[in-house]
Amino acid sequence: MINNESIKQFVTQNLGCACPDEVFQYIHCQHNIKLNDDILLHNKINIGNRLLIYIVEMNNPYLIKRNLPLLIETGKNERDRSGFNRFRLAIVTDKVDQIKHVADSVFENLKYKDEKIHLHIIHKDEISLF
Repeated sequence: MINNESIKQFVTQNLGCACPDEVFQYIHCQHNIKLNDDILLHNKINIGNRLLIYIVEMNNPYLIKRNLPLLIETGKNERDRSGFNRFRLAIVTDKVDQIKHVADSVFENLKYKDEKIHLHIIHKDEISLF
């Protein structure tokens, strides 16, 4: 079972979020949210109604190329619609170097991203939420 303290630790340590402590007074985590036939969010986390986080596991570079634009666009739209300050997408993988190379390339070329969208590639062993 995921508890709020482990979520806070993940957000501050793995994602590098410097949100003040009061933001972490409200944490809501949803599990296994299907965006489409290819994309299942392992977690969708709301931190203080300010930070929206999607966590998805992907080990296939082709799926990164195909699905990263949709993940970013969906997260950005939800962030804007719900009044969040930031959106962070965490891709969890066993193939960090390979996935990071592909994901960074796709992310850099997205025209609709902004400075309040962050992409993180995390090795599966480094995330206690999994």
